[in-house]
Amino acid sequence: MAELEEHNPGFDITVHLDGENKTITIQPDETSDGIEFYICSLDNHQITQIRFDDGKWDQLWGELDQEDIDTIGLAVQQKLK
Repeated sequence: MAELEEHNPGFDITVHLDGENKTITIQPDETSDGIEFYICSLDNHQITQIRFDDGKWDQLWGELDQEDIDTIGLAVQQKLK
């Protein structure tokens, strides 16, 4: 796990959720077959896992609505540019 974290460092994004700006920590990861996804944490608690697939953001784990997933996904895309 430590080696993966060295090659895929986490980063923070700030997004507008639930009526306020929140800082979410993003940790890139990948499945055993090489598909990239992002672990999203707020205040040291994992809130969702998302990935970009077929031109849209999908939630792998969590209970956020699609609008929040799209908001987080867009901020991840912008950060990675």
